[in-house]
Amino acid sequence: MRALTLVAVLTSAVLAAQAPAVRDPLPVPDIPGFRTLKGDFHLHTVFSDGNVWPTVHVQEAWRDGLDVIALTEHAEYQPHAQDVNIDLLRSFQIAKATADQLGIMLIPGMEITKPDPLKAPPILPDGSAHFNALFLSDPNKIRTPDLAEALRLARAQGAFVFWNHPRFRVARGRWFPAVAAVYEEHLFQGMELVNGPDFYDEAFPWIGERQLTILANSDAHDPVPPRSTGHRRPITLLFAKSRDADGVRDALLNRRTAAWLADDVWGAEEHLKGLWSGAITVETPIVARRPSPLITLRNSSAIAMTIAVRSAPDWLILSAPIRLPAESVTVLRPAVTAAAPRGDSPMPLTVEVVNLHVAPGRNLQVTVPLTLRNE
Repeated sequence: MRALTLVAVLTSAVLAAQAPAVRDPLPVPDIPGFRTLKGDFHLHTVFSDGNVWPTVHVQEAWRDGLDVIALTEHAEYQPHAQDVNIDLLRSFQIAKATADQLGIMLIPGMEITKPDPLKAPPILPDGSAHFNALFLSDPNKIRTPDLAEALRLARAQGAFVFWNHPRFRVARGRWFPAVAAVYEEHLFQGMELVNGPDFYDEAFPWIGERQLTILANSDAHDPVPPRSTGHRRPITLLFAKSRDADGVRDALLNRRTAAWLADDVWGAEEHLKGLWSGAITVETPIVARRPSPLITLRNSSAIAMTIAVRSAPDWLILSAPIRLPAESVTVLRPAVTAAAPRGDSPMPLTVEVVNLHVAPGRNLQVTVPLTLRNE
């Protein structure tokens, strides 16, 4: 019986190992002049305080349709130090071959964690100063107790640096003194507007005021569930000149990014307008009044859109809001009154895309060009 049980266990293991891997393509359109890449630049493994082996996050990124990730181990916090060799470059070295095999760009990075999590109280009245540094040549050389000195050392290695989770251990984020000091010294260039499930509305104004790059990252320490379970990983969208590390760096430095969480996207108006134009196709540019007017819109992207009509001809009645689900075709059935002119008449719709946010309190507005044919 024990032999049969062992055979069953081994057979199950072999079958599990041979189970096919499936990638969610997660289509997001390119915008004029740039390729749209999907990234997650805040991930932890057993080489700091995560609970996964480095290759797991690479495989999850491939499954989730991402193009680029960074493993960002804490410089100051390694609770697994008795079990693994604490080299801040080791997780990158382990994961690189798998990333190359799967076509995932792997960017070397680390998290600079001040104050030390082991010494910090549960509440931090002066906020946290946690920063991720990307494109490092040797993160082990940045171990120093002083925040500004650590960021200077990162800058010396040509790093792109961003501020993490500004609401960490506080009720609301503020432009904390330690953060302000290193910002004045030009020691970081971006910030997380989204971390895990959290969007920091108080931080959105800082993006424009201080010319910071927007990022949305998972900060995953455990295995990331697939989208099929209903989980929605936050994603940084990058509008890159090329699909390589140089293209990623250039997009980050030049603030060509957007933050995507569930159905919401935050970014510059020109970039979000490009996403809308690339995703939405009007399949009925000419709308016949008879026998029944129909407007057909195709959303080819993985980003669901919700629109509200803000301006339309007086003789057109179209209820709102209207949801355009991801990767789907939506048919709208407007009402056209007897006041509609005869023949072919322009019927432009000005719509607000209520889930594409271009500034605090302001969403993307676009015009949907239509013509009414009233014979």
